[in-house]
Amino acid sequence: MWVSRSRWIICEFLHRSYNRCTHIDSKLSQAIRADTVCIRDALPTLQASIVAIEDTQNLQQHHAIMEWLSPTDFPAQQHDIISRRQEGTGQWFLNSPEFKRWIQGSDKTLFCPGIPGAGKTMMAAITIDHLCRSARSNDVEVAYLFCNYKAQADQSVVSMLAALLRQLVQSGRPDNVATVTTIYEHCLKGRGRPSLDDIFRTLQSTCANYAVVYVVVDALDECADTDGARSRLIDKLRELQARFVEVRLMCTSRFIPEIMQKFCSDSRLEVRAREEDVKRFVADQIPRLPNCIRRDNELRCAVQSKIVEAVDGM
Repeated sequence: MWVSRSRWIICEFLHRSYNRCTHIDSKLSQAIRADTVCIRDALPTLQASIVAIEDTQNLQQHHAIMEWLSPTDFPAQQHDIISRRQEGTGQWFLNSPEFKRWIQGSDKTLFCPGIPGAGKTMMAAITIDHLCRSARSNDVEVAYLFCNYKAQADQSVVSMLAALLRQLVQSGRPDNVATVTTIYEHCLKGRGRPSLDDIFRTLQSTCANYAVVYVVVDALDECADTDGARSRLIDKLRELQARFVEVRLMCTSRFIPEIMQKFCSDSRLEVRAREEDVKRFVADQIPRLPNCIRRDNELRCAVQSKIVEAVDGM
């Protein structure tokens, strides 16, 4: 009797223990399933956050490499210059046969000389704006330089070509960025400077990725000519053209004999302040004139004519 009672107690204990374990296991399984669902629901957000962090880090690295390559912000200069353009001016330049042959014809180089004050820089900016609006695409790129005598210390051949290279890789095309990143890594992550050969070789490989590359260089006469730097810049741009047929080069300058000699066999379009441009500019300034002139149509026309006459191409 005692043995039977003991067996019953043991069996009951085991049964209750089993039920309790089964209940615990069930709750644990439910908790695990709930956690799994929660993790699964949160996974897309977590993945998106990781991608966002990686994108930010890549963007920061890209910006650092671009600044290391060339700190000169020529696009900002372009924006500043073109913002001062009088609406409609410079159309004669864009409509000229010489410009049309350069932009899409047989002339690969266009040399645009002009006297001081003729508007060469504005015409270069108008050209750049026109190209960026109508020609730039995945296969066509535009790069430009604004030379300035006040910044001659920063206008070495290497720095100028590096500025062109920065603009060509700024779009972020992986194949272009990779080549510049290689130079950056080779220079100990920006602690050194790239050589002329490094820059020019990378510039060549970058140009090869486009069907057409337009290069506009304004005010060559203001580029430093210490140790023949200006001549070497022109020669390097010529070499780039020789290697890639569709590198189209446009340069502006004052009438400097040494520079003109470099472009003696190229198409030429002189920059002058055209009458129609001056008239547009003066017409826009009429509201600033005294009331006595603004109210008198004959006097207003006389003022415009005298100003146009006095400008004489400047």
